[in-house]
Parts: sequence; structure tokens; C-alpha cells
Amino acid sequence: MNQIKCAAEKMSLRTLGLILLPIVVFFTIVANVILPFLGLFLALPLFILVGVLIAAPRSKTCQLLLN
Repeated sequence: MNQIKCAAEKMSLRTLGLILLPIVVFFTIVANVILPFLGLFLALPLFILVGVLIAAPRSKTCQLLLN
């Protein structure tokens, strides 16, 4: 794995997170209108997932390669 592939891997995860963010916001609004208390518990894990994708930690291979 080279440095270009490591950068592409991280950018693809961030891009996926940014694409999912408006979908999750829309789902949160709809879920909270229909099921106010349950909607929050359904949407919270999705927000955590999007946050993890946007933060996109490097894989161990890329960490070893770039250090």
C-alpha cells in the first residue's frame, strides 16, 4: 500500500460520511416528527456512524507507512 492509496482510503470514508450526513439529518427530522422519543434513539447511532466516517482514522498499514 502506498501513500496515494492511504490518502484515497481516508478521503473515500470522509466523502461517504459527508454524503450520508444530509440523509441522516433528514431521517432525524422525520423520525422525531413521527416518533418523538423513539426517533432520537433511532437517529443517534446514525449520527455516531457519520461522525466516525468523517473522522476516518487511518488504517494500521497506513499509519506504519506514513510514520
